[in-house]
Amino acid sequence: MILNVDGIYEGLLEAGLRLADTPEDEGGWSEYFEETQDADLSIGDDILRSHTALMLENTKRWMARLCRKSLDERGRLVLDEATRSALVGGFSDYLFPVIRAGFPTNPINDLVSVQPTTRRTAQVIYWHWTVGRGKGSFQEGQRLFDANRGKMDSGFNFSNDVIDQEQTATGDGATNPVSGTLAFHDGGGVRPGTVAITAIVAATPETIFDDGNGGWTGGVVGTINYRTGAWTITFSGAPDASTAINASYRWDSEGSKSLPQVDVQITTSTVETERRAIMINYSIEAMQDIMAEFGVSLEPNLVSGAAEQMNFEIARQIIHEVWLVAPVAATFPITPAVGAGFNQQDHFKDLIFVLNKASNNIWSRTQKGYGNWLVVDEGAANVIESLPEGMFVAAPRPANVQGLHFIGTLKGRYRVYKDIHLDKEPGASADGNILMGFKGNQFYEAGFVWSPYRLLYTTDTLTTADFMSQRGLASRYATKMVNPDMYVRVNLAP
Repeated sequence: MILNVDGIYEGLLEAGLRLADTPEDEGGWSEYFEETQDADLSIGDDILRSHTALMLENTKRWMARLCRKSLDERGRLVLDEATRSALVGGFSDYLFPVIRAGFPTNPINDLVSVQPTTRRTAQVIYWHWTVGRGKGSFQEGQRLFDANRGKMDSGFNFSNDVIDQEQTATGDGATNPVSGTLAFHDGGGVRPGTVAITAIVAATPETIFDDGNGGWTGGVVGTINYRTGAWTITFSGAPDASTAINASYRWDSEGSKSLPQVDVQITTSTVETERRAIMINYSIEAMQDIMAEFGVSLEPNLVSGAAEQMNFEIARQIIHEVWLVAPVAATFPITPAVGAGFNQQDHFKDLIFVLNKASNNIWSRTQKGYGNWLVVDEGAANVIESLPEGMFVAAPRPANVQGLHFIGTLKGRYRVYKDIHLDKEPGASADGNILMGFKGNQFYEAGFVWSPYRLLYTTDTLTTADFMSQRGLASRYATKMVNPDMYVRVNLAP
């Protein structure tokens, strides 16, 4: 089952990489991934390259349907100039570069699992590890690892040769000898001297031990065959009716075909994509004036601005949804205690203890990973950016940045992002806030899934008699919270 479901996602990745490595005249996008002088356009991550190519491809296929043209046998979009001019104009000339520049640099790629979809509904995939063959107290179907709750505290006798509390018979209220068969006896058989049979007799537990020679201790009548697992016992009274008679023992598992089995329980959740839409409105005179004064076309800049706004809102939506499920794991006082005897910056170093506490909280709840990213508001950023350079390594500050963005690395383990709107979230502290989360190296190792479908698509440009032009822009995607335990919050206090 792993291979089948992995194949759904791996197939998308492979398809995206093929598109990223194939020239445009053969139906791909390799020209968009060539080395350039613009750092925002360089991608070394194969997963990000694949996802970006898939976003470009989804847009191309939308454009083909819009123009009522099919892709040719090589996957190329071929439009005659009349159709192109009437329906999309020059939009296709700058639509793809906007997607290519905006998608891979979106910080959301670093915070949550990105599972692109090529359809209106997205298939979000995660799985649980379960008991495939029951063994003692481990029941078939029991979850050993839950994608939503992490590692289950199910004991430590699943993979060894200890059988703990296996139901081997049921009491019938009669005083006749009771018989049963121990389930694990192939291979080297049951280990002599390790068997304990427990029954409820007159509402009181009664435990009988084997003597290592095929009989029972304490003069109890009955036998046990260590090779076949078959046993008989005459208890001191009638075992209570309909109550379990359990056995605990060890067996020689060498050569056994009854080894404990782990299965994978695949969970796929169908999520409907949602839409964000913006209308841009401009006059023909404004377009003429911008071209005359600055030598640039107005419409591409309006499209870029609208796309930036939607990306900003998508990031804010995802952070908001994560914030709502994240409990407060710790509080950090900004001001040192009276008489502490050290300065403000030294006090700020204690924030690391609080962050480690929050990170361990994520691990203890999920047993899957530690917190490895932080989203901070202005108050928390003031503290983190004031730490010594050896603790906080600041990223180069971009000349113009809006919304969520990367600001540096803390202690070599936490990637730090700034979102000045975090303090507007419900229950936020007025002094500063930190949202911590975990994202692993695999697509399923995150608690939240973002499934982008069409990052940017448009209506036709409509120009009315008052010389005003309008164009609608939209984006479609799906989101899914999978494991809220992967997120915690840290409040700052005065």
